[in-house]
Amino acid sequence: MAKQHIFTRMIPEQDEPALYINPRSEQLAAFADEAVTVEDQPKVRLLADPGELKDAFYSFLTASKTAELIRRDQLSIRTLREPVQNTIFTTESEAVVPVMDNHSISSSDPELVSSVYGEFDSRFEAAEQYHLRTPALSIVEQTLREKIGDDVADELNEVLAHAEEISSSNEYLSIVEIMLILAARNEVLLYDISKWGEDTGIASKATFSRAKTALEDAGLIETEKVPPEIGRPRLRLLATDELATADLKTLSTEIRSPL
Repeated sequence: MAKQHIFTRMIPEQDEPALYINPRSEQLAAFADEAVTVEDQPKVRLLADPGELKDAFYSFLTASKTAELIRRDQLSIRTLREPVQNTIFTTESEAVVPVMDNHSISSSDPELVSSVYGEFDSRFEAAEQYHLRTPALSIVEQTLREKIGDDVADELNEVLAHAEEISSSNEYLSIVEIMLILAARNEVLLYDISKWGEDTGIASKATFSRAKTALEDAGLIETEKVPPEIGRPRLRLLATDELATADLKTLSTEIRSPL
């Protein structure tokens, strides 16, 4: 059984809260991908190693999908204080342990499952809450439509739907770079997109400014000054020919981050 099938097989059949214990970062990513597509589900309580959480949430896609689950009150996250040998997904009626080669070991033995569930239910209650800063996907889209416009929001949806990875790594474009590129394709002011990004919680205005400079130096975007009625001129973002005609389905992986 594939790792992500643990969620899809168990959750639709259960009414009680599930416990997801000690998943690896790749398991967290698979879980977020699966769970965010299920609108009506019992709550999952996630107890994970802080390092694995950090690695998983390095990806904007994983972090924003997880934030969406938290926003829906379908997920709560706390951090492990003591190491756990295995990854465990358990409800009050079944416990599953993933093993190598995408297989798992499961048990419905009432005594064993009760013991496992009771142990980690207690650990979860005693654990410290994990605070995720990344905004939920629905909040990103809603505020983007309200503050920037439908065209940029529609383009972002297409990029995210086909993205393999969007992170703050040096290999892939970060969400900040993606937003600046889409803003440039739609001739949005740098001030507007960076203020939206800061207000939403994606990144600070300073981070957007640094990324703009890197993209401009790499010849990926251009800027022009727009004289305001009052105050200092603002910069309008413009796309180069390469970006203006780029395929949004491959944008996130075909163009490498200049940062």
